[in-house]
Amino acid sequence: MGQLATQAQNAQMQPMNPQQNMKSLLERSWPRIAAVIGNNLSPQRLYQMYVSTINREPQLANCSVESVLSCFMKCAALGLEPSNVDGLGRAYILPYGNKNYRTGQKEATLIIGYKGMIDLARRSGQIRDISARAVHDGDEFTYSYGLNEDLRHVPCAKPGKLTHVYMIANFKDGGHYFQVMNADEIEAAAKRSPSYGKAVSPWKSDYEAMAKKTVIRRAFPYLPVSVEARDAAASDDQTPDYSDVFRPLPTVTADDSPVDVSVDESEQPQQETQPEAEPSPVDVKRAEMIRRFQALGVASDAEACETISKILNREVKASDELTEAELDKVLGQLKASVKEGE
Repeated sequence: MGQLATQAQNAQMQPMNPQQNMKSLLERSWPRIAAVIGNNLSPQRLYQMYVSTINREPQLANCSVESVLSCFMKCAALGLEPSNVDGLGRAYILPYGNKNYRTGQKEATLIIGYKGMIDLARRSGQIRDISARAVHDGDEFTYSYGLNEDLRHVPCAKPGKLTHVYMIANFKDGGHYFQVMNADEIEAAAKRSPSYGKAVSPWKSDYEAMAKKTVIRRAFPYLPVSVEARDAAASDDQTPDYSDVFRPLPTVTADDSPVDVSVDESEQPQQETQPEAEPSPVDVKRAEMIRRFQALGVASDAEACETISKILNREVKASDELTEAELDKVLGQLKASVKEGE
């Protein structure tokens, strides 16, 4: 067995950090990811959002990158940027610690905030206005359903504990809809939530806001909203399932060069999407080199560079800095090593 094959087989593999895993996942799966989110985000922007989110919510680094990316993809498809990024409270990506039953890995969870629910409802174009409010001890509050519906709420100066939440939607055709939930109904809904009782949960940090979101979500079947909005409300508080995008992961071929996910520090405005250029010979050879390293059990760029440095007799810090001639030399050694190891 050649030196390279022996080193690949016996060396202790260094696990990639979450940022490297995300970059690798975007490179391998971008065509399928783009099919889900359209032109809403570039791979560079997705990677930048991921790094920013990990910095603000470090526990997400313990969740699988597939689950975090799935949450970003769902947000992009719905046009709701996560509050972890913009701070507007329309959607949240949180590390509840739920585990995927197939992989055993912890998964991130997507929660749509009540502001996001309102945003989705308004997009139908048939709702003039929609709002949700909380009622506390000390408020004047009465309501009745039936042929002559009525709701009256006068908040007091020093509110006590939460007693009700309600939502009101006024339609452009002159109609309206309202729904009320009392404290017991709110608590029952909270206990059914997968996030309830978790160490990190909006039901602990933002109980009132979650209660408002719950009453709006409960009203969605009776509102003139899109099927997309209804589906989003029904799948709230879950990890979006994009397993068809990530598993099996598409392999890199000569017609599918790696995606550049480097972050532009200047954060210049995103340019219009241009038609993808054909992969260069260098890109094709680099992709083949990566495949051959992976076949030998070498998954980390650091370990690959250590082997490449020995082949080229110079220090190599990143595999993407190799020239075409150097790639040819490395590929020749890899092919020879495999033959010797057969």
